Amino acid sequence: MNSTETCRSCSAKTGSKFIVTVPAGFEREAKREITGLISGSKVHGTFFKGNLLVESSLNDAETVTKLRESETLYLGRIFPVSTKIVITPEKDSIPKLYDLLKGKLKPKDSFAVRCQRRGTHNFSSGDVERMLGAKLEESTGATVDLEHPKMVVVVQIFQNIAYLGLTDAENLVVKPIRVSKKYAKGERPFTRAEHKIREALETFNIKIEPDFEVLDIGAAPGGWTKVLASSATRVVAVDPAALGPEVERLPNVVHLCCRAEEIPCDLGMFDLVTNDMNLAPAESARIMLNVAAHLKKGGFALMTVKFVTRNRKKHVEEAIQILKSQYGNFKTRRLPHNRFETTLFMLRT
Repeated sequence: MNSTETCRSCSAKTGSKFIVTVPAGFEREAKREITGLISGSKVHGTFFKGNLLVESSLNDAETVTKLRESETLYLGRIFPVSTKIVITPEKDSIPKLYDLLKGKLKPKDSFAVRCQRRGTHNFSSGDVERMLGAKLEESTGATVDLEHPKMVVVVQIFQNIAYLGLTDAENLVVKPIRVSKKYAKGERPFTRAEHKIREALETFNIKIEPDFEVLDIGAAPGGWTKVLASSATRVVAVDPAALGPEVERLPNVVHLCCRAEEIPCDLGMFDLVTNDMNLAPAESARIMLNVAAHLKKGGFALMTVKFVTRNRKKHVEEAIQILKSQYGNFKTRRLPHNRFETTLFMLRT
């Protein structure tokens, strides 16, 4: 794939393309809702939960009108886009975005840049908005107006892919999401995490002995911790966010309210380390190297490798390449409850 390419639907003279945010876990329901409203539309996942890519045979205004005026359950924010570009995590990607937009704003236009970034980068969404806005203002004579812009430059970043659009401000839609939970209050398990960890333990034949001590990093809200604590003598749950009350109350759970990188050196040794943090594979793997000092020789480790692009194989290989200085005996499986990621098993060497 070239470093820059126009989206198939956007290269045509008719049709439009949108990024639509939906509640995570309800992507299929949202897809059915969209295709029911817009005949002939195509809806694709983005490998980031809660985000869909919609191709419509209608133009921007027609599609926006249908989605805005229809009663919906699952649709949140709707962003018109027109171009796709491959980027890197570095700041030098931002000028590449400008190259695709120059010449499209008129001197009398007022505009704002709206960026939403997903993944791990060495720049923030604010960096994109400030740098791109300043460059466009300087080169086109158009005026940045953050309060009441006529036009909006849309930048939607999904790790190494950026979708860009320039649209009338009125074409940006924010709808109330009416369904966002699959369970009534008090009935919901801790996301699908409990199912994920049970599947992983069974798949890799990990039997937690009664005297096991477990280190669960990135633990909140506590789904993995809850399952692990049902068998282990002690689980240390590491996360700056709060655990669910029922997990906090478990007598064999210790909540270490800090980031995984801040684990104290005197924490002790563990029989099993688990990691379900929502990070890019390389970043998550480097954290696993840091906690290896707390895992007994021959101890088990489980880590979920998140798919931040469609190149699943690359993400797994990237993680293993980093991990192999401290771990070995790698095994990988995609399990029923984690289709957006791969579960990686390893032993401390």
